[in-house]
Amino acid sequence: MADVARAAGVHPATVSRALRDDPRITATVRRKVRAAASRLGYRKNPLVAALMSARRSRATAPYQATLAFVTHYPPNRAEFFRATFGQLLAGARQRARANGYTVEEFNLCQPGLTPARATEILRHRGISGVIVAPLHSINEPVALDWTRFAAVAIGHSLHDVPLHRVTHNHFAALALACREGRAAGRRRPGLVLPRRVHEKVERRWVAALLLDQSENHDAAPIPPLLPAEWDEAGFTAWFRRHRPDLILTVRPREVLAALGRLRLAPPKVGIVSLDRRPRERTLAGIDQDYPAIGGAAVDLLVGMLQRHEIGLPARPITVTLDGSWRSGPSLGRRRPARA
Repeated sequence: MADVARAAGVHPATVSRALRDDPRITATVRRKVRAAASRLGYRKNPLVAALMSARRSRATAPYQATLAFVTHYPPNRAEFFRATFGQLLAGARQRARANGYTVEEFNLCQPGLTPARATEILRHRGISGVIVAPLHSINEPVALDWTRFAAVAIGHSLHDVPLHRVTHNHFAALALACREGRAAGRRRPGLVLPRRVHEKVERRWVAALLLDQSENHDAAPIPPLLPAEWDEAGFTAWFRRHRPDLILTVRPREVLAALGRLRLAPPKVGIVSLDRRPRERTLAGIDQDYPAIGGAAVDLLVGMLQRHEIGLPARPITVTLDGSWRSGPSLGRRRPARA
């Protein structure tokens, strides 16, 4: 580092700050330091960098930049987004704050807000790092000038833009739910999902169910129910035809209500939520841990900004986080049949 400082004509501390993109160092000095480091073949020692980072983290991290948390929901669905995905934003803000960043939410679903105008607004605010929140469906349009930003998507719903992304491990989660169901004596799992959710997770839940059915031949496999919208009459007909003893779903309230009217509420039929929230303590299911997903998106984005990785990546990376099983009385334990 001392050699780089001499070559660039600056203090060694300036070299350290410039290579960390410290905003206190001007862009001109940062370019001069990076050019000198490149000529001399300088590379940071990762162990020393980790030690210094740990020392700096004991104090409040200095402000680095503002990141955008981009949503695309009409005003009448804003409450739905906050109730459903608010923990993603909270987790992102907590992780960002620890690294000296702030996170602001930008809803692009506004009348007259064109992609060019949205890009201009973000750039005018000095924002070069963007996190794209999950969309209502894969058909939601989120169009920015991606060449101007480092961007990370949460989930698979923005499927037509090749971004780095952070997502829940849907395949592993459904496999875990089936294993827990069998441990409770449930042998006939049935999957009930809105079709748009089925598409948003790139069919991973159905794929895991088909694999489970191919490896466990307890009974004839039950086809998944994938309605465009919740339809209790359609659910009842499907249930009466196939008689699952376990239902895996992201619509537990509707399923529980329908089973109640059939007088088949748990434990007669088990219910597992594939997206169990902390407040749903009576439900067994998978906790996707939204705060951790939001934090991981910030980690990925900050690394990109520090490496000056702006624009669409040549080889997008997907980071998957496993969920956790949460027990609950909705699964119950099936009584063995009498001889």
